[in-house]
Amino acid sequence: MIVNPWTVSSLSLDIASASLGIIAAVGAIKQFRTTTKRLPETGERLAESEDRLYLLFWIGAVFLFLRFLAWPLFYFSLHSIIPEVPGAMCIFGTRNLQPVLTKVLELTKPLLFFAGLVWLLVFRLERFFYQSGSGSKARRSSLVLLSFCLIAGLVDSIGSAALWIQSNAELAVSCCTTITDIPSRFTVWLPTSLFGHEYHPLLWNLFYGSNILLICVALFFSRQIAKGGVRQRSFFFLLLLALLNIAIGLFAYIEVIAPKLMNLPFHHCLYCMVQNVMDAPVFVALFIGGNALLGAIFPVHLLAASWAESSHLNSLTKKLLFFGVLFLIGNMLMITTHIFL
Repeated sequence: MIVNPWTVSSLSLDIASASLGIIAAVGAIKQFRTTTKRLPETGERLAESEDRLYLLFWIGAVFLFLRFLAWPLFYFSLHSIIPEVPGAMCIFGTRNLQPVLTKVLELTKPLLFFAGLVWLLVFRLERFFYQSGSGSKARRSSLVLLSFCLIAGLVDSIGSAALWIQSNAELAVSCCTTITDIPSRFTVWLPTSLFGHEYHPLLWNLFYGSNILLICVALFFSRQIAKGGVRQRSFFFLLLLALLNIAIGLFAYIEVIAPKLMNLPFHHCLYCMVQNVMDAPVFVALFIGGNALLGAIFPVHLLAASWAESSHLNSLTKKLLFFGVLFLIGNMLMITTHIFL
């Protein structure tokens, strides 16, 4: 293990959250067992079951907040060990200490963030704003989604802990220039095959166009909610737009935004951009947060529309639309400011 304050903090957080996740997982299993048993429902037994369920939900909420905190700390820790790893010049190099495990974690963390965000929103509705007589249905939906989050969170926390323990400063790695700057890099084949070798201007237009389209659709839905509501399938369209925006944004960040903002036309490393451009972590976080908030609306409606109070569900939806639009506008403004200054 490479020992420094960042890696020790990450390992401690991973171990603490894994322990909490195991406790929550045991509680979730007990809840599923009790729901399958046909025992007479007395007032005392119902009250005891409610108390245990809400204790489980609050433990799950703390567990998810710890995993959310662990996501940026994960990259801070990878950045902190760059001087210790031969051949590493940025985070791209240190993630090659355990390349397969790190790639799995880099997929698990955003998945957990999105699923955890949806669960926290559903939990808020279930805790305070469910319709009379729909309590059991609301709790069942929340419990199932929490169980998925616990599984993903345990994979993430145990995998992260294993990464820090297995990291070895004696291992030499290859860094970003050997992968991201070669003509056959993994992010260039799709733009080249679709748009040709002069794909840069079109990719810029697609990045701004997809963000503006998503913002306009979100603002339209916000107005429609104020007038009388939006159909659930319309929010599925919003989710698809958010996924498309993420895909276009990923290619745009690597292929055109990172080289432009770093003033390195032939360097396409997203990790170097986050390290070398001072406010890059902020606008990348705004991009992730904006798309996640808008994309979360559909699964929240899918899980909660049948039991949540419609007025509070619509109010929550409008807040998600507002902050999602605000984050995406902030992301575009910060990038545009870099381009023209």
